[in-house]
Amino acid sequence: MSEQLFQREFECPSCGGPMAQRSPGARTLVCGYCGQTSHLNADSLESAGDKHLLVDYGSTLSIGQQRRLVNTEQTIMILGRIRLKYEDGFWDEWYAIDLDNGSGVWIQEDDGQFVIFKAVKELVSVPDFDSFRIGNWSDLGGNWEQTFLTSKSRAEVEGGEGELPFRIIPGEPADFVEGVANGKVVSVELLPDEKTLYLGEPTLLVEMALA
Repeated sequence: MSEQLFQREFECPSCGGPMAQRSPGARTLVCGYCGQTSHLNADSLESAGDKHLLVDYGSTLSIGQQRRLVNTEQTIMILGRIRLKYEDGFWDEWYAIDLDNGSGVWIQEDDGQFVIFKAVKELVSVPDFDSFRIGNWSDLGGNWEQTFLTSKSRAEVEGGEGELPFRIIPGEPADFVEGVANGKVVSVELLPDEKTLYLGEPTLLVEMALA
C-alpha cells in the first residue's frame, strides 16, 4: 500500500481535536487546534513538551499541498513542517512524501530560498560540534569523501506542524552543519532523536509547481 492511501485517525491528548496520520513512518503529530506536540507509540499518542502553534509568515507552502517537482518529475504531498530558530532568526523545513513510492523529501525554506533535500544516511557517530571548522574540508562519511564546510549553527526546535518522521520537542537543541560536495548541498542535522546526513539542491519556486 502506498503512503498516499494510508491514514489513521487520532484525537489530540490535550484538547481532543481530530488528528490524522498519513505516513506509516510518522513518529510525531502536532495538533492544528492547540499546538500540542505528541509522539506516536504504537496505536496511541503521548503528549511531549509545551503547546506551540507556529506563526504563519505567508509561506507559499502549506500542509496538504501537492507539488510537482519539475526537475525530477516527482509529485509530492507536504505532510509536516519543523521550524528551527537561532540567534538571528529562523528557518522552516517541510516534510513531504513522493506519492509514487512513498519516499521522504525535505524542502528547506529560508528567506524565500529553497533547497530540496533527501536523507542519505543516519549517523551512528558524529564528531563534536565544536570540531567542525568553517572553511575546512571534513569527512562526513559519504561516498563523496570530503565536504567543504560553509556554515554551522546552534539552534533549537521552535515547534512543528502536521506530522514528522522523527520525534521532536519544542525547545530542544538542534545543531546543524552545512557544506558543499560535488555540486550538492550537504547538511548534517543533529537533533536528540535525529542525526542524519542529507544531500540537496537549490530549487526555484517555479520548479515546484502546484499539482
